[in-house]
Amino acid sequence: MDQRKPAIEFGQLDRAGKIHVILLAALRLLGVLLAVFFLYFLIPVDGFNAANPLAAWVRLTAVVLAFLWVFAMQVRIVLFASVPQVRAVESVVESVATFLVLFALLYLALSTTDPLAFSEPLDRIDALYFTSSTFATVGFGDIVPASQLARGLVAAQMFAGLGMLFMIAKVTFFAAKRGLSREP
Repeated sequence: MDQRKPAIEFGQLDRAGKIHVILLAALRLLGVLLAVFFLYFLIPVDGFNAANPLAAWVRLTAVVLAFLWVFAMQVRIVLFASVPQVRAVESVVESVATFLVLFALLYLALSTTDPLAFSEPLDRIDALYFTSSTFATVGFGDIVPASQLARGLVAAQMFAGLGMLFMIAKVTFFAAKRGLSREP
């Protein structure tokens, strides 16, 4: 027998309830983002095996699978949240941050292997900056992919980023709606 309380629609909360939910969500989001970026700066990054160009695509697959796992966990959390709509918004931000960090790690590993893969060697800040500007479709042009492999990975990020935004928004808000309709 399910002992969870039914979900509450954000609009049904009184002013104090809304403030409480938003503050709790902001603290939770801040904690998750701090953990994601802390791990980003802590995880050791080695280069690719230069003798095996397939290694980059294996890592890309690992990045995509890691992102999908995190996203699946996010959807589950939204489904069973007490205020699913707010949790869906948190999930979108957390999923985008995870996506960016995973691609930044991939670019950092590529730059470690081949410093000429980009117009300049990337450190962690540069890799995160490049990933973010690519994701935001800003493309300042100060850092550009120079090798075929780097261009291929950046193209994969661009396609994945467009699909990911649509998928995250659609699925998380569907999960929030579904969470609201669950029985006690």
